Amino acid sequence: MKAVVIGSSGQLGQDLLRRFGDDAVGLTHQDLDITDGLAVADALRGLKPDWVINTAAFHRVDDCEMNPTLSFAVNATGAANVARAAADLGAGVVFYSTDYVYGGDGRPRDTPHRESDAPDPLNVYGVSKWAGERLVAQRNPRHLVIRSAGLYGTATSRKGWTFPELMVNKARSEGKLKVVTDQALSPTFTHDLAETTQALMAAGATGLFHLTNAGECSWWEFAKATVDLAGIPVEVERTTTTQQPRRAKRPPYSAMTSERLVAAGVAPMRPWQDALAAYLQAKGFIA
Repeated sequence: MKAVVIGSSGQLGQDLLRRFGDDAVGLTHQDLDITDGLAVADALRGLKPDWVINTAAFHRVDDCEMNPTLSFAVNATGAANVARAAADLGAGVVFYSTDYVYGGDGRPRDTPHRESDAPDPLNVYGVSKWAGERLVAQRNPRHLVIRSAGLYGTATSRKGWTFPELMVNKARSEGKLKVVTDQALSPTFTHDLAETTQALMAAGATGLFHLTNAGECSWWEFAKATVDLAGIPVEVERTTTTQQPRRAKRPPYSAMTSERLVAAGVAPMRPWQDALAAYLQAKGFIA
């Protein structure tokens, strides 16, 4: 099964390349601009893949509010370009979406969103990714649309840090942290996401899947677990979204779970606490 990974320089892209090994070819943004439909078709025609895995996205959430045209060009039209080009070659397509397709206003904790729950995005990024989901499904019948959340991986990212890494570094350098308590999600280790993506592809699954590490936490709980596991005795102060204003509105509750994985014959992903510990160990933050 030959796969092309678009966005291969990102943390998820690098983990996917590791999973597929010699069966994968990576294309970075410098190699391919997915907003150029003709370039996408030409590139994939030359590679003749069985699957095209599209991790490319404009995901700087606050910047999306300032540039909705670019957000939709990459996250919706670009995604459609990849899906259509793959379909023309008889290849399947994997498209990664986000928990930000959900708003979560008024939704209580411990009621995670399932694939059958209707999206209600609160920001441009969420709307553009939801549009991408629909276009991918329309353009390629052999599609996997995967919603995930709070991604972090061991590879160096373009922004230079992950949330757990930032918490460790700030705790060590500043001796204190301040993190919001009123946004909850299901953070996900890209190593696990790549592994489960590969399992779904091998199983011949299609359609929409939620793939996150099991469970949920607030960003405060995520930060607290990080410094506790790393053995850093630091105060993690609680704050709220209104005290830490951002340009784009964040969903107060976007935790997800899957109602489809078991039927597809694929095991659920491990709890987020276990994944976080594995990440911190891989990064050398804990023994």
